[in-house]
Amino acid sequence: MAFKQATAPIGLRNTELLSADNSIPERHIVIATLRNAAPRLGLSASVISTLDAMLSCLAPKRNHHTVFASNTTLTFRLNGISDRTIRRHAAVLQDLGLLIRRDSPNRKRFTKHNSHEGTALRFGFDLSPLFSRLHEFAALAAEVLREKEQIEYLRAKIRAAANDSLRINPDDEIALQTLRTLRRKLSLKDCETLFAELTVTTVEAETTDDIPAHSTTTLSASDGHFVRHLHKSNKEHIDKEEGCVKKETSPSQAEEPITVPELLSACPEAAQFSLKNIETVHDVVAHARTLAPMLGISSQSYEAAHRRLGGLRAAATVWAIMQFHDKIKAIGAYFRAITTGSKSAEFSPEKLIRRLAAAKTYAA
Repeated sequence: MAFKQATAPIGLRNTELLSADNSIPERHIVIATLRNAAPRLGLSASVISTLDAMLSCLAPKRNHHTVFASNTTLTFRLNGISDRTIRRHAAVLQDLGLLIRRDSPNRKRFTKHNSHEGTALRFGFDLSPLFSRLHEFAALAAEVLREKEQIEYLRAKIRAAANDSLRINPDDEIALQTLRTLRRKLSLKDCETLFAELTVTTVEAETTDDIPAHSTTTLSASDGHFVRHLHKSNKEHIDKEEGCVKKETSPSQAEEPITVPELLSACPEAAQFSLKNIETVHDVVAHARTLAPMLGISSQSYEAAHRRLGGLRAAATVWAIMQFHDKIKAIGAYFRAITTGSKSAEFSPEKLIRRLAAAKTYAA
């Protein structure tokens, strides 16, 4: 029965070869996703390091996810940890459903091919469950990052409220105790409880949700002064020789809006990581927020892109990057550059999506 479970085809494949280095996602993205999702999964840093060593032993070009490296090799890549520790970490990963251990009769890790039947027996650590559940871990990682950001915001808010209380009453024992409590690691619920116990519970904060999609200028909100910025998307250029006025249409208005079917067709790799069918714009945006941390895009960078480009266009940019991320050296820096940085003036998500669709059609 064990031999039957380990049997796998080795003939021609209709799909591309699997890889931890040149397929989606790359090894460092897998590890970064697991590190962010670690609080939800109960993974320690040492176990993730062992998994990283296993991933590093996968061949660049292969049609499986089985690690054949011996414990000696893994020990060397982990700077000399004990054999017993590796076995313990492998057991933890197996209990969490991240790998399947397929042992040979002599406990060695190897593969045996049968070219006549087109099958192979593979004995080792099968990491297929890890790759198949990666979209689930990405959703957990995004949830952890959002909660972490909220905790940091609440801690700053609590500190500001405590300082305000101390200005009113320097002997406020609750505020003093609150500042001492902030030295510890707190959960989101702890922060909410701590803030509710303070005397001052109103802290001045600016609203950022009403920033216009393409606005980059801070404007006065006073109705008594005419300082509102009037932006014309159609720029006028005067040809001095001919004496005529030419209009240049901005890229955002020249391109037709992106549709969901168009996005699914141009970026099939991103769609593969979705837990459910993508049918609406809301689904596209929600899935992009899950993909962003997988690619190394911080929540701050994504929110800045969301404010400048709008929800769908920012999400489409993440989908597009997922399609060709293996060609980008630093994905987080690239995303910032094209959405809010030096290359953002000429960037058009619509053009990028349609170039990907055209390239896919040409390749077919």
